[in-house]
Order: sequence, then C-alpha cells, then structure tokens
Amino acid sequence: MRQKASVLAVVTLVGAMALPARAEMLDFATPQGTKSWPKLPTLTDWHQDEQVSLARGVNFLVPDGSDTPTAEVTISAEGVSRQTGPTEISALVERDKAASAGAAVSTLPAVRDKDGVPFQLYAFAPAGGNGRWQVVAYSEEGDYLLAFRLNATSKAAQDRAMPVFTGMIQKYAKEIPW
Repeated sequence: MRQKASVLAVVTLVGAMALPARAEMLDFATPQGTKSWPKLPTLTDWHQDEQVSLARGVNFLVPDGSDTPTAEVTISAEGVSRQTGPTEISALVERDKAASAGAAVSTLPAVRDKDGVPFQLYAFAPAGGNGRWQVVAYSEEGDYLLAFRLNATSKAAQDRAMPVFTGMIQKYAKEIPW
C-alpha cells in the first residue's frame, strides 16, 4: 500500500511538472474581438484606464489624479500568445528596439516576481535625452510572453516611478487572488 502511494505521488508530481505555467490573463469581448492582458496586482494610488486598455489590448495604468494624455508616467502590461505572436522573448525585445529607433538600450538587473520567475529589464533612453523614456520588463509564462512597460516623459519621472514598477513585478504572480 505504501509503495502504491509513493508511486501515485511521483506520478502526480511528474504530471504537474509537465503542465506549462500559464499567465493569468483577463479576457474582454469587444466589437473588434477578444482583448486580453495580464492580471496585475493592485497598485496603491494607480488606476486602470479602461478605454486605453481596450483600444491597445494591454492592461494600461495611470497614477490617480492623472489622465492618460497628460500623465508623467504610465504602466502597461502586455501578454503575447506564443500561438499567434513571437515565440521567444528576444523577438519582443527586437520589436521594441525597432519601435524605438535611435534610443539607447541598456540592460538593467533582473527582478523576480512573487513566484520567483525572473523578469529581465531593459531601459530605452531617447536620443539626446528628449522624448519617451521607457523601462520594459520581459518574462514568459507557459503559452505567453510578458512585457510590462514603464513609460515616462523624463528621466526624473522614470526614476521616481521605478520603485512602483519594480514593486509591481515583485507582487506579480501567475495566480493573483482579488
């Protein structure tokens, strides 16, 4: 009996390890089709801009008291299905580099989420220091590639928001209870 229980426990453990981790995605039906994005932890003093989220297909956050067009900083979270998009993080990085022509790109230290999954961070600094400043955190969970973005109007605004951004990543988990 003890041997059967041990074999069953090993089979269960091996079966669970074979299942890919899956990012928890929120799905919304729109006239343009289903939009989905990663479920994020609640950020104190931030709120979701639902209109922008639905229009862009990303979870788009702005500080309380700000509106999207005038906000100094914003955060967005994108989940890209490996079934319909790139299959490797490097392809997302290259896509973002191409979209930020002229930006100086540097690698920042990785940040681990609540589950211990590393997010690799890249900073995109605009040529000449004028323009959009961005830090992007890339990771993967099962069928999804994840790209969390901090956008700022200046280096100073980016620096002030970095603790919120890295804290959000550290609180992020495959399954976030509400």
